Amino acid sequence: MLNIFRLKRLVLLCSSLTLVLFLVMYCAVDENFDLGWLLQSHISPEAHMIKCYDNESLSTIDDAAIQRGQTIFFLETSCHNRTFVLNPRQACAVESAAKLNPNLEVYVLVPSPFESLSSLPHMAALRKYRNIKIHHINMNTYFDNTPLEDWYKDGRLKSSRWPQSHASDVLRYATLWKYGGYYADLDVVMLKPFGDMINFVGAESDIDVAAGFLAFTHGHPLVHLAVVDLKQNYKGWDWGNNGPGVITRALKRYCMVREVTKMTKERCKGVDVMPPSAFYAIPWRKWKDYFATRRSDVDRVMATVNSSVAIHVWNYLSRNQSAVVGSNQPYVLLASRFCPEVYSTRHKFF
Repeated sequence: MLNIFRLKRLVLLCSSLTLVLFLVMYCAVDENFDLGWLLQSHISPEAHMIKCYDNESLSTIDDAAIQRGQTIFFLETSCHNRTFVLNPRQACAVESAAKLNPNLEVYVLVPSPFESLSSLPHMAALRKYRNIKIHHINMNTYFDNTPLEDWYKDGRLKSSRWPQSHASDVLRYATLWKYGGYYADLDVVMLKPFGDMINFVGAESDIDVAAGFLAFTHGHPLVHLAVVDLKQNYKGWDWGNNGPGVITRALKRYCMVREVTKMTKERCKGVDVMPPSAFYAIPWRKWKDYFATRRSDVDRVMATVNSSVAIHVWNYLSRNQSAVVGSNQPYVLLASRFCPEVYSTRHKFF
């Protein structure tokens, strides 16, 4: 009996090794064979986090009403119940964009269906801005007639280890492909209006381009390159591959250079790869600077972001960090100025 058991284990091991060897050899022979798709064809244990995307509720967004290239988009990809709510810091991001850019419409797109908007004070504060619109989008139809239509219907997003984050990655590129305009993360505060700025991205460092701020005219070829890259190189097990990785790879191809420091406006055919000081003046490793209280640290941070278009507060790291209303913490000082309506609804913490 023991020998039979060992024999079965040996046969199973040999079969597995044979399959792996076959796949490696096949990939070497056929460069079009998508091994990544085979590895991602399973449903991730985290797929339940986007179960609400399967709901067939119709989108409330009106495509014909969207001003191509003249809209700021935010995405909130969590699953909600019947009532939709942003947290105060997310609401601050939306208000700052609407306040500084009254000539642009600000759309918050939500894959999760909802019946009503929260009546919490910070949500009610957003209603004071006529240019803020919050819409549900039906994920089963949103990608129709885009390069990602089959990709989404094949269930690729459900293979992700971080499906809500990767949904945001996919949607930002698909949305700019469909409509053009501006995209911004929800963990930001706008400090200056966009004005005539368009066709730009923000470098996070000398070696990385980030995807927290993107802006392109409708139909821009770089956005198409990005969407195609996402479709071809999506990796559900890699956190950054499908967000900053996409725009970085697309820029390298579009600008025909490998180094971010060489991505000049001339080389990139008019696309402005803005320096870290524009959006990421405080790098993610120093995210705590936004919540500093020592006077010298506060002065240093405020001077650092003085010329920035916006700040990015790295929510993944900072979401549990206290921001005390009325304090001199840099984030609090900026929020009180650039999202005053939302800020005024908070009493102890922001």
